[in-house]
Amino acid sequence: MHSLPAPPDPRPPPDAGSGADGHAQPGLRAHRPRLMVVQVLPTLITLGNVLSGFLAISYVVDAWGVLDDVARREKLWESAAWVIFLGMLCDTLDGRVARLTGAASSFGAELDSLADMITFGVAPALLAKSVAQDTFTHLHPKLATLLAMIYVLGASLRLARYNVESNRVQAPGHVTKVFRGLPSPGAAGVVASLVLLRHEYGLGHKVALLADPLIWGLAAGLPVLGLLMISRFAFPHVMNRYLGGAKSPLAIVLLLLAVVLIVYQPYASLAAIFVGYALSGPLIALSARFFGRPRWAVDEDDDEEEESPEGSDEELA
Repeated sequence: MHSLPAPPDPRPPPDAGSGADGHAQPGLRAHRPRLMVVQVLPTLITLGNVLSGFLAISYVVDAWGVLDDVARREKLWESAAWVIFLGMLCDTLDGRVARLTGAASSFGAELDSLADMITFGVAPALLAKSVAQDTFTHLHPKLATLLAMIYVLGASLRLARYNVESNRVQAPGHVTKVFRGLPSPGAAGVVASLVLLRHEYGLGHKVALLADPLIWGLAAGLPVLGLLMISRFAFPHVMNRYLGGAKSPLAIVLLLLAVVLIVYQPYASLAAIFVGYALSGPLIALSARFFGRPRWAVDEDDDEEEESPEGSDEELA
């Protein structure tokens, strides 16, 4: 008497989705890997960056709902600019906290890029568009939208390119010293700082004539910032190149001087720092072409150095 055959196992074999050569086999489905756990502290800090971007967008939207209240509208734009800076703080901290706690992961890097797109891509573009359209009523809305779109496209392409290019650097001792193209937080800092500078000095009876040039520069600067983000100009990683490790006494004095200026003149100092940083890449490249690269200036090849394993490729994308 023959026994009945055993029923087939409904579960696919471990290699069901691929053959011996690693290619997918027809009729078989590969299972996606599941992310079971995430690191709590770095993820919370990165999510703080996400919420900062959302709040900035929310403030801009709310500003359009109070067109009859100038003071309230200006306050909302100021709040939007400040939460963009809060997002920068979160963006700076999340990668460093991840390394200090040994929690760096590809999940954190991907989440960081998504957060940067919201806080440093979409939010600054909407903020600049809103302020420019309100200041210059004759500025056509379609033109203002086009200028903001160029900025957003530049930010998205810059972040995607950064992710692809940084993946090739796998050495644990790699330290990012130079960015190819203006980092998206740097571009967002230009927008936010100019909005704050306008709010502080370009309104009321203080220096009213300063408002128009600032906003004209802000509106015209949106496509320029978008192009700088996708350029190949070299921009230094400020934290790793100038603030990390041992420095000379002169560097410490200059750092303290910058802190004092920010404390006593925060709006003008922030605008000068971010605008100067955005212009540094093309100005150094132009100087190098005609006069040679200064010893203190950065170069794209500087990013191939390897130093302490505490370096990061996940900050200030």
